[in-house]
Amino acid sequence: MAEPSTGSDDSGPVILTDVADRVGTITLNRPARRNALNGALIGALDEAVQQMADDDDVKVVVLTGAAAAGRHGGFCSGGDVRSGGRGAPGSEKGVPPDALSGDLSRHDRHAAMLLHLMAKPTIAMVGGPAVGAGCSLAAACDLRFASEDAVFSAGFLPNGLAGDYGGSFFWTRIGGTGLARRLYLLNEKIGAAEALTLGMVHAVVPPEELRSYTDHVARQLVQSPATVLSLVKNNLNAAEDEAERRRWLFAHEAENQRAAGSALAERMARKQPETGRPSES
Repeated sequence: MAEPSTGSDDSGPVILTDVADRVGTITLNRPARRNALNGALIGALDEAVQQMADDDDVKVVVLTGAAAAGRHGGFCSGGDVRSGGRGAPGSEKGVPPDALSGDLSRHDRHAAMLLHLMAKPTIAMVGGPAVGAGCSLAAACDLRFASEDAVFSAGFLPNGLAGDYGGSFFWTRIGGTGLARRLYLLNEKIGAAEALTLGMVHAVVPPEELRSYTDHVARQLVQSPATVLSLVKNNLNAAEDEAERRRWLFAHEAENQRAAGSALAERMARKQPETGRPSES
């Protein structure tokens, strides 16, 4: 597994991919913004996940984030509200428009849904904040390994949003409706130790050991035949909701996120003062 880049700027590519010994690694690479999703990264992530799913040389996929300067690891701090996270080109791949219209099977190729459904084990290597869409992406993966300093938070409600990337669906399946409602309504920051107790992650290790631990598990999984891994994933996916119901849940969440985003934009517009006139609330 290749080392992710570390740095204080976004001068490099927004995403890094690597395949070594049949383990594919996707690294979100905006460390200065804690790998927040802007339009470019949303589009690149969508493409990278599809490439890993379709690559026969890849048997296991690891999703992680580049480490900020001075840290061992990272993950994803959600949508970048300062720099093109909402409404920018590429962002439509994160929260698809008209999600409830047409053939809902298209959502199976969304980055989050494909991480969950692809015929290969997927691992979230969480070495930092997993917030908003980042929290959802962690939940989308089959396995979640966290460093001791990792933090999980939905973070949508305080920002006037409803949730995206399938998080409401995934977390309900992982921990039940009680956990999902706690995440989405209380906006708590849940540390790695508590996340382990709640069943949100499968292991917690020291930050400097997270990469080697994840690599060890990935290499164990690679020892199994690809056909058997595929059949196991098929069984696990079939044990959840029927496909049409799963697709509707994902699309319904996306529609509500778009509605919340529109309402937020309207509220912000009303607060903006018109030229030469006082603002009205």
